Amino acid sequence: MLDHVNVVVTDMDRSVAFYASVLGLAPVMDRLLSGDWFEHVTGIASARARCVILDAPGGGCRIELLQFTAPGGRADAPPPAARPSSIGLRHLAIRVADLDARLAALKALCGQEAAVAEVPADIVRGGKRMCYVRDPDGAIVELCEYGAERPEFR
Repeated sequence: MLDHVNVVVTDMDRSVAFYASVLGLAPVMDRLLSGDWFEHVTGIASARARCVILDAPGGGCRIELLQFTAPGGRADAPPPAARPSSIGLRHLAIRVADLDARLAALKALCGQEAAVAEVPADIVRGGKRMCYVRDPDGAIVELCEYGAERPEFR
């Protein structure tokens, strides 16, 4: 079972606003991570990071936002903007109940617009509408709305 997805951010407040206001996720934890255990797991001496965990309505996979704050633990320079076809973990997909409402919130908060695509019925029975957007640090986020409670893939 998938537990959480981690996203390293440069501005926690801006990122929380995006993931909460635009995507409808709710913060369930906001605290500083530091100490021997955190240095050990990250491999970064003196690592400290603000950690915000966001949960989806009704539960499911959580999103962990980390903003590194300590010397030696600050976020590295962002890599060049990835394309949807770049190798590696490429995007985070979030199911929403009302895609149009989420896109309106995205435009109001970030000034960002997205083109919605209808996935053909021979791929997803029951229908799927989706689009790619970018979070404040440029990570690709897929917003998807299914026409059926539990979509069937063909």
